[in-house]
Amino acid sequence: MAQTGSDEEKAFEHLVSTQDVETRAREGWNDPAAGRSNRAGGPASGARAGGDRLPRPPGRRRPGLAVVAVLLIVLGAAVAGLLALRIDNREPVLVARETIAAGQKITSDDLSVARMASEGIKVISADQASQVIGRYANQEITSGRLIDTGMLSDASLLTAGQAAVGIALQPGRMPASDNELEPGDVVQVVRAVEGTGKVIANEAVVASVKLPSDGGFGSSGGDTTVVTVVVSDRLSPAVAAAAMANQVGLVLLRRGEPAGGG
Repeated sequence: MAQTGSDEEKAFEHLVSTQDVETRAREGWNDPAAGRSNRAGGPASGARAGGDRLPRPPGRRRPGLAVVAVLLIVLGAAVAGLLALRIDNREPVLVARETIAAGQKITSDDLSVARMASEGIKVISADQASQVIGRYANQEITSGRLIDTGMLSDASLLTAGQAAVGIALQPGRMPASDNELEPGDVVQVVRAVEGTGKVIANEAVVASVKLPSDGGFGSSGGDTTVVTVVVSDRLSPAVAAAAMANQVGLVLLRRGEPAGGG
């Protein structure tokens, strides 16, 4: 009986040993064919551990992109420098705060200051305001417009014995194209009745010109140009009456500074 028990125990131990070997083989333990020893729960067969991965090949360098990047940086710096230089070149200059009428005496309240690049432009710097204040506008200077010396005179257009008259003119009643009227021009005021012309002011000075695009006449303006002329006060009634009757034409005599009405 003792021997029989011993044989059963040996058979049991052999069975356990065989099952253990099979279990280990399934789990990859001491498997020479697999070339490794794994524990349960380890990586699947054929997978490499994280530390055994092959390194990635280094990326190819692109020197052309580096050159382009450097050029862009240099170009940006150059543009920034030019902008800064232009800003630094801006100077304070005088402009009209509100519209200044022809013949008006200019005061400090009529002036404002704006900053701009004044190269090649005839303007008056802000520190020369004393050369403008007290002088007269020889033409209408609209609000915000730069002021230059050509717009100024030492004497008013409207001196004693003179008057300003506004005349609404249709195309054909004044010079056009290259001879368009400008402030300061000297003109002859002619009254046309039934094809006959009569001079009612031999020399009148153009104080301002409002073109149709300026909206200077009525609400629509149409193709009407409004010209303000300075004449002697003894002739102003006749000029105004002819203007209201739409009978006036202007003849350009000469360009130049205001010469007074006559």
